[in-house]
Amino acid sequence: MKENNWYTFSEGSKKLGKSHSYLYKSMKDRPELFKSTMIQKQGRIWLISDEGLNHIKKNTKKEGDHLREITLNVVYKTNYHFV
Repeated sequence: MKENNWYTFSEGSKKLGKSHSYLYKSMKDRPELFKSTMIQKQGRIWLISDEGLNHIKKNTKKEGDHLREITLNVVYKTNYHFV
């Protein structure tokens, strides 16, 4: 069985190519993404496993998807039809 490496949230955020506070903010905004087996708290420091990083990466939308979703919601709410 493969051994899981553990990273601080800051290190994990950087491994994902995000800002150092990305995982802290994500856990606050969407706690359902963080399974208890993939994270742990040691004192004041949060840690996330390789498995957790892969889970977050697979289950979060890309940045452009959010903007497209907002645009589509506005179009559907206005009932505007493009010709």
